Amino acid sequence: MKTHHFILFILVVSSYFLYKVYAPFVQDIAIAVLLMLATLSIAKFFGKFIPKRWQVSTLMSLFLGLIFFLPLLYLINAAAIAVSHFDAAAIAQQIKDLSHFLQNFTLPESMTKSFNIDTSSIKQSIAQIFSDENIKNLLKQSGAVIGSVAAHSAVFFKDMVLILIFYFFTHLYGEELGHFIKRILPLDSGQTQILFTELSNSMGVVFFSILATAMLEGALFAVIVAFFGMDALLLGILYGFASLVPVVGGALMWVPVSLYLWNTQGASPAIIVALYSIIVISVIADTFIKPVIIREIDRKLLKETNAVNEILVFFSILAGLSTFGFWGMIIGPAVTTIFIAVLKLYDQLQIGEQQIL
Repeated sequence: MKTHHFILFILVVSSYFLYKVYAPFVQDIAIAVLLMLATLSIAKFFGKFIPKRWQVSTLMSLFLGLIFFLPLLYLINAAAIAVSHFDAAAIAQQIKDLSHFLQNFTLPESMTKSFNIDTSSIKQSIAQIFSDENIKNLLKQSGAVIGSVAAHSAVFFKDMVLILIFYFFTHLYGEELGHFIKRILPLDSGQTQILFTELSNSMGVVFFSILATAMLEGALFAVIVAFFGMDALLLGILYGFASLVPVVGGALMWVPVSLYLWNTQGASPAIIVALYSIIVISVIADTFIKPVIIREIDRKLLKETNAVNEILVFFSILAGLSTFGFWGMIIGPAVTTIFIAVLKLYDQLQIGEQQIL
């Protein structure tokens, strides 16, 4: 057996066992690498003023922890406190109050006649949905849901810690690893650079777009709920994450908050929150302000970024969320970007071969 073939055989075998050892951490490592690529421009900026790489890696880990993971930890802590104060009787009473509110809610007579709405049947349906038996079943099921949420929160917390650790080491040894990968790939330096640039730039756009959207819309929602005496920090963080969900977005937050305000403080606060969320956040902020912020981020931090198709990014995030859960918003665009970059390389190779012929 030739030496080259023997080394290749050992490499394949050792790679298999290496995967078996690190299989539980593959997703965490992949996310850490993608986040490193997304924030590489910031690390390079800090590297101009900080000579030692471990210091830059530490600073970047603190940066990621503060802006990305600290809000998630706050949500987990808030959920744990809410579970510890779980009061089945109080929740049952609130459900009954909501049922009473919905049954006594009256639509304008002109609307019921125009759309042929049978209000009596609607009230009967509401009474049936919120019956005592259904409320009891709901409270029984809530215990299992709380246990499941607690288990998933523990796993999510573990993943966050591991991602931060891997993220630190990817920044610390990323340059050497990048040069090594470039040497072993059967591509010339230009082709390898295309793959790296496409992935790094696209991940940067996705990461900062997510961050800008969550911070901007979460802060705007916090302002309005604070005006009505609600927990602005908690609801603002929740709205920020809800805004990342395609299609429905912030409606996951402002609809239930509006219903709660209608039930507790009256119609005016609920209508104000709903209109504010639709006009100020969904229309003005999301449609006009957010693109300006992202454009400024691209101009100052991601100067080499090519234009990213927003529709493609939208569907890649949607597909990633549905397949991988929360972290799919990072994985989906990365997989899509790599596929498109490989297609571009293949197209270049085809054109080159045709020119030679």
